[in-house]
Amino acid sequence: MKRRIIVALLTLGLLVSLFAGCGSGNNVTSTEENASSTNENTGSTKETSDDATTDGGTDTANLSAIELFKDGVAGYNYGSGELKKWEEPITVTFGRPIDLNATEYLEMAEQGEPVENDRWIQYYKEALNINCEYELTNANTGDYKQQLLFAMSSNELPDVFLIYDLSMLNQLAEAGAIWDLTDIYQENVNQTLGELLESEGTEIYGTGMVDGKLYAIPQKMPSTNAYNHCWVRQDWLDDLGLERPETMDDVKNIAQAFVDNYEDNIGLMFSNSFLYEYEAIFWAFGGQQNSSRDQWVLLDDGTLGFAEVQDNMKGGLNWIHDMYTSGLMNSEWAVEDTWTALSNYVATNRCGIFYGPHWYGFSLQSYEETMDESADWVACGIPTSVEGQEVQIPANNVTDGWICVSSACENPDAAVQLLNAYVEKLFGEQNDFGNYFATDINSMMWKASPIWSLSATVDLDPCADMTAAWDSGTQTMDESKLSGSGLTYWNYIKDGQSAYDYMFGPQDSCFNYVMKTYPQDILWNQYVSAPTQTQVDRGSSLVELLDTYYLKMVLGEIDIDTGFDEMVGQWNDLGGKQVTEEVNEVYNSFQ
Repeated sequence: MKRRIIVALLTLGLLVSLFAGCGSGNNVTSTEENASSTNENTGSTKETSDDATTDGGTDTANLSAIELFKDGVAGYNYGSGELKKWEEPITVTFGRPIDLNATEYLEMAEQGEPVENDRWIQYYKEALNINCEYELTNANTGDYKQQLLFAMSSNELPDVFLIYDLSMLNQLAEAGAIWDLTDIYQENVNQTLGELLESEGTEIYGTGMVDGKLYAIPQKMPSTNAYNHCWVRQDWLDDLGLERPETMDDVKNIAQAFVDNYEDNIGLMFSNSFLYEYEAIFWAFGGQQNSSRDQWVLLDDGTLGFAEVQDNMKGGLNWIHDMYTSGLMNSEWAVEDTWTALSNYVATNRCGIFYGPHWYGFSLQSYEETMDESADWVACGIPTSVEGQEVQIPANNVTDGWICVSSACENPDAAVQLLNAYVEKLFGEQNDFGNYFATDINSMMWKASPIWSLSATVDLDPCADMTAAWDSGTQTMDESKLSGSGLTYWNYIKDGQSAYDYMFGPQDSCFNYVMKTYPQDILWNQYVSAPTQTQVDRGSSLVELLDTYYLKMVLGEIDIDTGFDEMVGQWNDLGGKQVTEEVNEVYNSFQ
């Protein structure tokens, strides 16, 4: 079932606009010239016109975006695999944060594929007759945002651009600087894209809405990115005759065994980013903290509460404090960042346990030259605090920014058609996943496109395919059963890219655990919307307060029970109480 949309209907005065007096660009009326739209994969054609309606015959004139999308797209003018191709070439300019001097882009350029004319740009020209040009780029996201704000004030925004701050979306909408995409999206989205965006719930649309209108298209990412894994040295477990950890007591006992039996071993690697890398420790005790620091939970009284100020966070804090005082983790963790700690301990064989997301598999691959030849790291899922009790995983319906279209853009439908083309190339029936998702010269080729959106199962599918094709008895792969992303990832593994084996391999990988728990063990964030006014005004101060108290509690500078209650009181006084009231006001309006 589609999950309910929870959306903040922000009034024009809700967020303070930095450019309240700036004018909008020319608001061009949407006109779609008659064209023959070719299905790039099957060769079928589809006649399009400016008076097309959805298959369901929905009259969208009097519907808000909330009503229109609460159950998903009502019908599709474009079926799966169908794209609109312009008769005459058009040019669309883009803005996005990107480091054009990054190694992967420089290597692409050296091999004759500069990012300004890479395979994605060439594909869009061929499939849609759209010339894509970068107009505004910056390696620094903060600087990129300031460039966008300046471009908005001077009416010089690119045609299509990405944002990563929902408060900025309101500024853009209030200033009339971007298109209302409600009807444009509904009329142009094809079935592949619509189903992909809605696969984990239709409330994802709500994140791009202002005053009941869709002003930004979310770039979907898989919620499984939220998983946090316990990584353990299997070779050391074997040496000591130990089983993999299933409980938090097991984790502590294994860390003690590693310290006792291996010289200069710290046991568990920790870092000052423990609220990001070590979320699963809190989950083991029922805490619902997440890396984006925005998890809201449904309380017993039917109201929403911020996860990080609930009592069930204490269990994780107590466990970490115990490990610290027992000398079973690096003593300098509070001043060591993650990458320093990984290099100091994992790469030099001085620890046998750490927590982290699946992409730390890339770090393990990079350390293979310095690690013992016998080093065998495996992902052990998430140990629990109570034997036999399943851990639940807090997660958001994740986006990687939002796509906005300047009100001066003459072809706003191009943004949707480009996104249609993107998902067809990676996830359509006639996809070319192996050449467009990751390659030898760019492991993130999927992000070389000016815009993107990924399937919720983009990482699950290859693991499931490889697992099904794996013969555990002979430890061999039946490659005849592999295709698409499964075959692509298996080829990476065969070519020696061990990161893909750590993350997605057919045994002992991160996604072996994800396959067993997704989606039934997911705890979805209960509040999905733009930040409230108080969150905008005081959000950084509220997070800083929590971080300060968490650190002091783990270090033992203040008692966890009394210190936690003191922290909650100060958090409420600083603005947390007001934020909670604002969040619940929005939440209740949609009950």
